[in-house]
Amino acid sequence: MKNLDALPDARAAALRLLKFRPRSESELKERLAQKGFTETVVQTVVEDLRRKGFVGDAQFARYFAAQQASSKPLGRRLLMSRLKAKGVQPELAKAAVETAMEGQDELTLAREAASRRAAALQGLPRQAAERRLFGYLSRRGFSGDVVWKVVREITVHSSKSSE
Repeated sequence: MKNLDALPDARAAALRLLKFRPRSESELKERLAQKGFTETVVQTVVEDLRRKGFVGDAQFARYFAAQQASSKPLGRRLLMSRLKAKGVQPELAKAAVETAMEGQDELTLAREAASRRAAALQGLPRQAAERRLFGYLSRRGFSGDVVWKVVREITVHSSKSSE
């Protein structure tokens, strides 16, 4: 274990980690601990970086939710889960997800995700395709109501086109 003499090294390690992408306080603490720094050193460095504005869960949550929401169609539930897994408090995660998803309809996002996935499901029996689409959309974090509606729409659409 490294002692307080390791503060400059720990600070440098933290800044290197933050150079790649923003991180939650919990994530940063965990990574510094993995590098062998004591809890006291880790806490001191993270508090110093927080005071200087280099790290903060609210800003991280906004960044992460916006980045995730813009890359692929995801549901609110999955975004919340990913933020919580990174150590962000539920109320901060919820606010960040709501901001990132502002103006986006979850049903529209689910339809977009389903249309991307539909090509891979062509040729399968209808029930198998429905089951796989349901699982795919559920894993993407969409609510059950939204998933059911989209799966029914796709099923009705595909059965009309095959007639």
